[in-house]
Amino acid sequence: MKTRLNQMILTLLILSVSAYAGQTFPEARYDDLPKGVYTTLVGSGFFDSYEVYFEMSPFFQRGDFNGDGEFDIAIQVVSKTSRKRGIVFLHSSDLNYYVIGAGKKFGDLGDDFSWLKKWRIDSFSLQQSRISASAEALILDNPDFPKSLVYFDGKSYQTYGLDAYSYYSDGPAYSQALPQL
Repeated sequence: MKTRLNQMILTLLILSVSAYAGQTFPEARYDDLPKGVYTTLVGSGFFDSYEVYFEMSPFFQRGDFNGDGEFDIAIQVVSKTSRKRGIVFLHSSDLNYYVIGAGKKFGDLGDDFSWLKKWRIDSFSLQQSRISASAEALILDNPDFPKSLVYFDGKSYQTYGLDAYSYYSDGPAYSQALPQL
């Protein structure tokens, strides 16, 4: 009798652990965002229309996108209505958020960034293209398409295509300008 009871308890324990392991808890991932970002988004009503897209790593980038010397945040998002992917930018100097894609057409990149395979911060390409000497941009990448720069022009976000002959840095995140030769 005692053996049968132990087997039942063990079976229930295994089933409950299996059920628990199969659950996803995306709320816990919000803790990975820099301090204050989640609160800012909640206060702005952002989550009424969008949710964070956690399926790509990293799901957010930190850089100085508007050139003010402060860190800004770019986060992968999904529109709740269209289910299309995009990016939201939060500048440290204002309380507005800027969405590209996620159901909103953004230049040649379209309104759905589900094609995006990797992304990173880049400042060297902006300097080389003479767009900005102080800001950083995102390079959006898919091996099947040319890379694209996404940058802030002081009013809104813009895109600049990089063709196969463009020089761009494949350096680390928060890339630094290469030394002059």
